[in-house]
Amino acid sequence: MRRAPSLLPAFPTRIARSAIYVSVSVAALLVAWGGYASLRAQTGERADTSQLIIPDPTRVDLPQQSRAPGGGSLGAALPSPAPTFSQTSRNVPMHVNANQLVYDERSERVTARGRVQIYYDGRTIEADQVSYDRRNNRVRATGNVRITEPSGVIAHAQDMEFDQDFRNGFVRSLNMETPDRRYIGAANVTREGGETTTFERSTYTACDSCRDDPSRPPTWQIKSKRIIHRESERTIYFEDSRVEIFGTPIAYIPYMSSPDPSVRKASGILMPNVTGSNRTGMGLEVPYFWNIQPNYDLLLAPRYYQRQGFMPIAEWRHGFESGSYSIRGAGIWQRDPSVFVYSDGVTPEVGNREFRGVISTTGSFRITDRWSFGWDLNLMSDTAFLRDYSLTLPGQTEANSRVYLRGQGERSWFDLSATRYVGITATDVDNKILPVTHPVLDYFRVLDQSVLGGEFSWRVNITSLTREAADLSARDPLTPITCFATQPKTGTNLLLPSNCLVNGIDGNYSRASIEVAWRRRIIDAFGQVWEPFASLRGDVLGYQLRDHGKVLGSFTNLVENDGRTLVRFMPTVGLTYRYPFIAATEYGVTTVEPIIQVIARPNEQAIGRMPNEDAQSLVFDDTNLFSANKFSGWDRVEGGGRLNYGLNITHRFVNGSSVNVMFGQSAHLFGINSFAYGDPSLTPAAYDVASAGANSGLDKPRSDYVGRFTYQVNRDFRLRASGRFDEHSLGVQRGELEATGRVGPFAFTGTYAYLAPQPVLGYQVPRSGVGAAVSYTVAENWTLYAAGRYSFQRQNLLATATNGLSLAETNKVEGMTLGVNYLDECFQFGVFYSRDFAATVVSNGTSYDTRDVHRFMFRFNVRTVGDFTVSQNVSNWFNPPTQ
Repeated sequence: MRRAPSLLPAFPTRIARSAIYVSVSVAALLVAWGGYASLRAQTGERADTSQLIIPDPTRVDLPQQSRAPGGGSLGAALPSPAPTFSQTSRNVPMHVNANQLVYDERSERVTARGRVQIYYDGRTIEADQVSYDRRNNRVRATGNVRITEPSGVIAHAQDMEFDQDFRNGFVRSLNMETPDRRYIGAANVTREGGETTTFERSTYTACDSCRDDPSRPPTWQIKSKRIIHRESERTIYFEDSRVEIFGTPIAYIPYMSSPDPSVRKASGILMPNVTGSNRTGMGLEVPYFWNIQPNYDLLLAPRYYQRQGFMPIAEWRHGFESGSYSIRGAGIWQRDPSVFVYSDGVTPEVGNREFRGVISTTGSFRITDRWSFGWDLNLMSDTAFLRDYSLTLPGQTEANSRVYLRGQGERSWFDLSATRYVGITATDVDNKILPVTHPVLDYFRVLDQSVLGGEFSWRVNITSLTREAADLSARDPLTPITCFATQPKTGTNLLLPSNCLVNGIDGNYSRASIEVAWRRRIIDAFGQVWEPFASLRGDVLGYQLRDHGKVLGSFTNLVENDGRTLVRFMPTVGLTYRYPFIAATEYGVTTVEPIIQVIARPNEQAIGRMPNEDAQSLVFDDTNLFSANKFSGWDRVEGGGRLNYGLNITHRFVNGSSVNVMFGQSAHLFGINSFAYGDPSLTPAAYDVASAGANSGLDKPRSDYVGRFTYQVNRDFRLRASGRFDEHSLGVQRGELEATGRVGPFAFTGTYAYLAPQPVLGYQVPRSGVGAAVSYTVAENWTLYAAGRYSFQRQNLLATATNGLSLAETNKVEGMTLGVNYLDECFQFGVFYSRDFAATVVSNGTSYDTRDVHRFMFRFNVRTVGDFTVSQNVSNWFNPPTQ
């Protein structure tokens, strides 16, 4: 033998292509078990130990674009697309490092020995020895073979050998690791006829090995006696597979198949789902996914309920280059509809009918890069169908129908939509009080160029809506005056503004608004910050009450302007002044910043002469003290002169902790105070029909004080307090205390809240309560979890003028959650129980009843494989007495 001065050109190509093929073959197995696909509803990563808020382990966050079948949705998630592998070019240069490079002319074998390293097209191939047999056209790598792909995938093997065409070969003692910590191993991998790759005695897991004891089995693993990949069929077959948890087999799968990575989606049976209640009986769903074409498919998910019978569920999806749409449907002829009755056992609920069903469709399409349109439409037999048959998403309370057009620019956005609102909770017995908007338009734009050195912007809102029945509520439930929207309103059944709030008018309402605004920020040589601003707003509106105001006839201002067109203008100028003082000492850095804001504008026009649909919520606190318009929507606009002032102090200690204190007040300077017109007993000539501004702390010449205190002790502890305090007595009108922290294995978060009475808004008694959550790590990865809500005092929703119940309820447990949870880097298992006391208020139109809500939840999450969650409302099983 003699030393070869250089390798033959074919040698590096054979070796590199062999490595590539091994990587692709093994990657096919990885994808079959979840592989490179996106993680689906999993929590494999540990939570950040510096996070203070205790995450609720019972919460399930489903993907936004696709929903797992049987998890409360009619849809199914598309299988994740196959990974792409970079191809190797024959012209790419290669570098070889080895202790010895030998060419045997007699056997025509090229051999690299001793710490062989081959760098080729972004890959690294390492082995003790690599040889190429030119006579038999075979490449072999032996001893500590390691292949590193550009994607970060690392494959280890003891031996690897393939022929020239890569139609036949083997890999011995294969172990593979992906960048996101997925591991696969096989005793032997063989390839035959360029068609079939067989993995013998393979193991797959997404769990890291134990550092202290590598022989300890991972949390979970899937073992298979044999895995066969047939390329012509584009299918991977699994034989004699079993699932092990903590080294103990829990499931055996004698045979199964899965499409290989080249298949984006394939027809087949999906994970079955178990659901049901005592009204429907136990239910079983077995979904079947039919891949008709690459861009459209059909999901069939038939369910059978032991008590109510067969319910077919189907979903059609169709994709285009510019977007996609879907159509979903479900229906059932109930065998025993009589079980859907109220607690009196006689009054039927809306679900007391033979046929019940739903059909819905969603779609989203791109018009251009900046414009899109879509829809979300729902048609149901009744509002309780989705809830009764577990077809809602967690926390879903509405099934609205909406059509929209959206645009997004670099400094602008546009949203045009029409919506029909439908409530699906137990309290939504009369959806006639919910509006239909046709349409709502929002547009906002910031000019690219500065104007007078500042920012110039404008925004537009157009709203048009219709409501069949007025949305009304009582100020004092103990007053013998009804506030139902029954027609006509005459005699003793008359609606009185002194006791009835109009949350929404019956009939039609339209408004068009536009506002232009300018703002500039100036910092002078002394560090003072001056922010002048100005705006001009105009509104045109009109409304038509249903039946010429038969229901709302007592609200004279509304009836007087019924059918008229109103015009309103509001110019505003103002200045915000800040002067931060900074002092550094040996204890830290202190910043003291006084803030003064002066606003001048005329009086608000047409108070009480127009409906208030979108500006009813008003919470005056430290977050909106310096807002030029403190109303939440467009239907009201703040008028009159106002002075807002406050002091913001921050101190940062040298040890990293910090304290922030903010305190301020707002004063009405001149003109009409817009917030003082919420109580009809004080201003009978003009008042907001929804009483916006009443009991807000702004409805007087000098407002209540608002403030906050925040103490960030370290990464583990945080205290915060905020509130609104009476201007004279400093009595608490609204207060919140919040604390979060961690001590060793304990983590906790708690909040206390207090709200003073707001009689004009319907809250006659003070409300206060506390909510807390605690977790305790009893052992590595094992956590006990408890949470609860306790009301010191609340308003009794069942109290009326006729039933004699007290309006105030004291010392009530409102809810609790108990659970145990196991969580590591690749596996989660949890069992939880929750109970909300008297949480659901059920109405049959004339009377009310409360029900406790009981729920059991079981969650089993295996990283890269899937998430199985069962959350079952079992309130009717417990049948608890009304609290």
